Amino acid sequence: MEPLAPSFLPCFLVISLSLLLPYVRPTQPLARLIGAGLTAALLVRYLLWRALETLPSLTPDPLAIAGWVFFLLELMGSAAGLILLHVLSRSCDRSAEATAHPVEDFPGGAPLIDLLIPTYNEQSEILYRTIIGALSQDYPRFRVWVLDDGKRSWLADMCRELGAGYRIRGDNSHGKAGNMNAAFWWLMDQPEPPDAIGVLDADFVATPAFLRRAAALLHDPKVALVQTPQHFFNPDPIQLNLGAATLIPDEQRFFFDVILASKDAHGTAFSCGTSALVRASSLAGIGGFPTESVTEDLLMSIKLSGLGLRTVYLNEPLTAGLAPEGLQEYLTQRGRWCLGTMQIVRTPWGPWSRGPTPPLMRLHTLDTVLFWTMTPILRIICLVIPVLYWWTGLVVVQADLPGLVSNLGPYWLSCVIFLGWVSGGTNVPVLADAMSLLVARESLRASAIGLFGSRNQKFKVTAKGATRDRTVVQWDLVAVFMGLAGLTLGGIILRAVTGPIAGTPPDVEAMTLFWSLYNLVTLCVAALMCVEAPRYRKEERFATDEPVEITIGGQTYAGRMDNLSLVGCRVRFADLPLIELGAEITLYVPGVGTVPTQVRGLRARSCQLSFNPDSAQRAALVRKLFSGQYRKSVSTLNPLVFCAILWRRAFT
Repeated sequence: MEPLAPSFLPCFLVISLSLLLPYVRPTQPLARLIGAGLTAALLVRYLLWRALETLPSLTPDPLAIAGWVFFLLELMGSAAGLILLHVLSRSCDRSAEATAHPVEDFPGGAPLIDLLIPTYNEQSEILYRTIIGALSQDYPRFRVWVLDDGKRSWLADMCRELGAGYRIRGDNSHGKAGNMNAAFWWLMDQPEPPDAIGVLDADFVATPAFLRRAAALLHDPKVALVQTPQHFFNPDPIQLNLGAATLIPDEQRFFFDVILASKDAHGTAFSCGTSALVRASSLAGIGGFPTESVTEDLLMSIKLSGLGLRTVYLNEPLTAGLAPEGLQEYLTQRGRWCLGTMQIVRTPWGPWSRGPTPPLMRLHTLDTVLFWTMTPILRIICLVIPVLYWWTGLVVVQADLPGLVSNLGPYWLSCVIFLGWVSGGTNVPVLADAMSLLVARESLRASAIGLFGSRNQKFKVTAKGATRDRTVVQWDLVAVFMGLAGLTLGGIILRAVTGPIAGTPPDVEAMTLFWSLYNLVTLCVAALMCVEAPRYRKEERFATDEPVEITIGGQTYAGRMDNLSLVGCRVRFADLPLIELGAEITLYVPGVGTVPTQVRGLRARSCQLSFNPDSAQRAALVRKLFSGQYRKSVSTLNPLVFCAILWRRAFT
């Protein structure tokens, strides 16, 4: 066996190079390309070592078959890793381009935009703020249309009162895409058809700058679609269940802040279903919103690329929506995304089709397919193999510890460091692996249905707007995670008591022990995510620090507002005036005006107020809260902070 100490040299070299990263921004193209290239080279080096030095002879022996099967799965997972590194080797920021091309400078002036809000069963509170935000655009020529597949009379009344258009159709075929198609073709037949179509999901509220900033990128006639990121004004289930909504980035930040901007640099960005703008003539050129997949957004961009047109990405927080509020809703949403991707594989625009899809778009679509299929398969296998070793002696990687440290170690370190650097800390290994475990069952089920099941799968709407006033444990998932953790820990204890398996080298035992401990941490984190914390508020509160004035009995007092929602706020005072619980007072809120309020809670130097606004004040509150100045998405996570979060969540 080789000495262990020299095998750490490649790891030390990677760590030494990483010391330069604080002085290099991930937006610098050459540094990013070098980082991705180095990581890819280390991955190829590891695979060559695995192929040349660790594989058993190809015989009918079960152990040899297991070793080769695991290696082939590693190869497919590594293919996904290499494609991801290719994607991340570049990035693109179009903010300066949008600023340089104001819509007033377009030939013929600003394009006419019809902003569509498809809806089915959302609550009135959710739709109200979406409609108000859509109607409050700082844009010269636009119309707002609410497309109601729920055919609700109260929503028709709301649209009429607020000034939005309201449309229904004869049936609900093809879900959201069918709903938008019915409106799109009707609009194209009007005396003044739109130049572009905007799409907002029913729970997404646009800031006033949304249309103006997105439409600016339509100055290029080759640009057919402009996508903007999804931000959220409520914590997603992962943030909430880990008890760190203000410290942990939401689950989609890595995708929207990093991956989609990188895909844009390669010309393979795609629509994400909401907060997007598509040129009407281009949409008509592909026959409207695609109905061959429940993820009509991704397929729309692929179809447009086949016409030589581009989807571009403007990475600015121009809308905010509701993240799934419970774990089951979260899993339903991810299952729908996975199902839609697999449905695309079976269309003429899939990665292996004979259609007109450009090669790079095919490659990056394949990346999405591998993400939904190979990632969960590998995660599950990597949990099961150590368990099989401890209990049966099965060894699938015939390697000594120095070889593993020298070949896998530098690649793993480089991958973690590179992903952490380009993502600003939104990609943390244990957290990412726990999230992939969480959706593994749903994604594998959806993959099987999408690839081999009926093509006529129903669109499943993600429920929004519910309150949950108690802790809920998803026992079906917890049982699986804790069962695997118990088998892993039990196997370790068994070998500690009975001794190593006869004939097994100590290096294999040490390697599997490290592997098992990492799995135990990942399984425990995944289990913690399944303990759903209560959500008591239907309306999110936004942190702020603004001067306000309250009037009590004709006397005005100055204070500062700590938080604000559509239903109330908290105000603190240097010296709390004489005030009683339940008292009715008036509050002056900047940008809203004087609002009647009632005292709902009292503390030493603060009071909690509930609003009693009229219709104009309620609309002004929506415009103020969703102007873009309040809740900011968490965009980075320090690994030490993450460890502290896990410790507090597990032991306090």
